Amino acid sequence: MYNALYSNPVDFFKMLFGYGNDNEHFFNNYYVEMNNWNRVYDFNAYNDSRTIIRVNAAIRLISFGNFHVHTLIFTILSMIGFTAIFKTFKKLFTNKIGAFTITVFLIPSVIFWSSGALKESILIFGMGILIYSMNKLLEKKLGSKHLLIFISCIIFLCFIKFYVIIALIPCIIAYITTIKLNIKRPIAVYLPILFLCGILAFNSVSIPPYYDFVETIAHKQKDFIRLAEVTDSGSQFKLTKLEPSFTGIVKVVPEALLNCFIRPLPQSGKSLVYLPSIIENIIILLSIFLAVFSIFKRKVTLTWEAKNMVWFSLVFTILLFTIIGLTTPVSGALVRYKVPALPFLGIAILTFLNIDYLSEKIPFLKFLK
Repeated sequence: MYNALYSNPVDFFKMLFGYGNDNEHFFNNYYVEMNNWNRVYDFNAYNDSRTIIRVNAAIRLISFGNFHVHTLIFTILSMIGFTAIFKTFKKLFTNKIGAFTITVFLIPSVIFWSSGALKESILIFGMGILIYSMNKLLEKKLGSKHLLIFISCIIFLCFIKFYVIIALIPCIIAYITTIKLNIKRPIAVYLPILFLCGILAFNSVSIPPYYDFVETIAHKQKDFIRLAEVTDSGSQFKLTKLEPSFTGIVKVVPEALLNCFIRPLPQSGKSLVYLPSIIENIIILLSIFLAVFSIFKRKVTLTWEAKNMVWFSLVFTILLFTIIGLTTPVSGALVRYKVPALPFLGIAILTFLNIDYLSEKIPFLKFLK
């Protein structure tokens, strides 16, 4: 794609901006030599791999082919995204800022997958800026700049990973509604909005633009399984076949969520590659246990702003984990795909953890305060 800049600049910019580039001329001269421009199996959805190719082609204008420049730029972008998330919610964690810093910036798998020239890096960037600009709008800083950034981030995320913005939109609507209407019980907003979004999802085939969301999920699962078999993935596991219906999806949601929380399983540890993810999952599950213990035994009280943030984080995590768990039959891919949700899951867990109590019992943990 980049070489077209010198041989045919018009073709380069058509491919870069996606205008008039879907024809035989481009296929025969460019796409046939681009391994990831087309999928092995078509998921019947926008191919977001093309976005990352275009981003790298644009960066190469200043990198001159030095891949480390690409890595640096992607890492800077992800760091900006993490910082935006940190600045948005830090006022709710003033008494445990150390633990909050670790939760946002230092989850191992999140660091790993957002520190290279991958979709996760620019995905974190887009999510962070989206949430930050949303918060600025809610603080009545209604400048056209923040509104433009907010809308631009939504469009941007649609081209990076569409299913992430699908999981984010109900949370954003509920979060904004709770604050604008000053509702003290956010659950009274999140549950009806989730119910409404569920109705829309299962009836999307009858609503313009007549995109069958449920059929697409089932089709993507089938194609992902075939892709794993063709490529002989070493970490493939069996998924229950997804039927494109309400009952077909509901009955496998528990399995989908469970897979996201526990895979890769310890028996996968015969390869050291899986060991960090296994340890991370164990720590997350232990943290959830401690958070639940704090809720029932220590009667944690939260402000309505904190409750809104917790519901936002939990609902986004559950929706994203559900979509990923329904369609992904490979542990290695699962670890990567759930990265955008992990900081938010950590934020929700941390809200209920009593850091003062933990640091008193375990002095080593004083750095969390």
